[in-house]
Amino acid sequence: MLMSHRTKPSPTLPDPSVVSPTSFASPATSAPPQRHSATPTTGGWRCTQTLRGHQSWVRTVAFSPDGRYIASGSGDKKVALWRQPHGDRPFYLEGHTAWVRCVAFSPQGHWLASASNDNTIGLWDVRRRSRVEVLQGHQSGVRAITFSPDGQYLFSGSQDQTIQVWRIAPDQPASAVKTLTGHQHWVRSLAVSPDGSTLASGGQDHQVRIHRLQGRGTNHVLAGHEAAVHSVAISPNNWLLATGSADCTVRFWKLNSGRQITQFQAHSAAVNCVTFSPDGQLLATASSDKTVRLWHVDTGRLVGLLRGHEGWVWSVAFAPDSRTLVSSGWNGEIKIWTR
Repeated sequence: MLMSHRTKPSPTLPDPSVVSPTSFASPATSAPPQRHSATPTTGGWRCTQTLRGHQSWVRTVAFSPDGRYIASGSGDKKVALWRQPHGDRPFYLEGHTAWVRCVAFSPQGHWLASASNDNTIGLWDVRRRSRVEVLQGHQSGVRAITFSPDGQYLFSGSQDQTIQVWRIAPDQPASAVKTLTGHQHWVRSLAVSPDGSTLASGGQDHQVRIHRLQGRGTNHVLAGHEAAVHSVAISPNNWLLATGSADCTVRFWKLNSGRQITQFQAHSAAVNCVTFSPDGQLLATASSDKTVRLWHVDTGRLVGLLRGHEGWVWSVAFAPDSRTLVSSGWNGEIKIWTR
């Protein structure tokens, strides 16, 4: 069941070209909007390593829950596992016959799931580095996957406009137990709340949808983005939903009510990925403007601008310590940033 909050007055939304220092976490706090700094600080972050190994763009990266591995998925049809720290020679997990769009570790780190344009989901044993199952059920490419917090369910979003819910049980084949519908175009991104009560999805149809999985609550359709919603993320405290879009904006919504809290133009090109740090202090955004940006959740300020990618940045993910970041992009490079 979601945390309860007393009703608060709605804040005045800032101009989209302005970043508001108003707290994302406390929408009732009011302050005059401030424009981006002309030369924002890197916030103490620096690129410590560049990983090269894929033969095509890298669409997705993820850290394992223990921080020992980075997983990546590429247009070369391969999933790669990179040992951390300082591992520069990956182990390739092969079997997909088309682009790999998304990778996700199970909460316990035993499994790695990969989603592909071949309409399938691969389920891999991380320790043995082998594929244990192929999940089939979608009628078109699979673009998004995420595990439930207890690891018993896997959610997948597809270009067939559906979300499949899969039951994952030890020593038993995975089974599709439910299909969620509503999107009118591709499902591009998924996120599950840390308490397991809510699934958020973003689509090519410009919509964000909130699906209640357990407990009381109402499903919501969140309108506002003016282009495809590329990424959704839920804060560690179950309170905020962040969404990033091809319209260059990031929007924050109250997860339990679906009410929009604020919006701002985060980049000069499409926002391809949004993700919260595990400690809840930062939101990282990756963009087709070739940058990764870091936003302080409590103040709303831009606190880091990370340059170095030579093309679109597709994906960004935090390590468990919230002090290491991995990003990937169009030219096939994976960059590791630390502070």
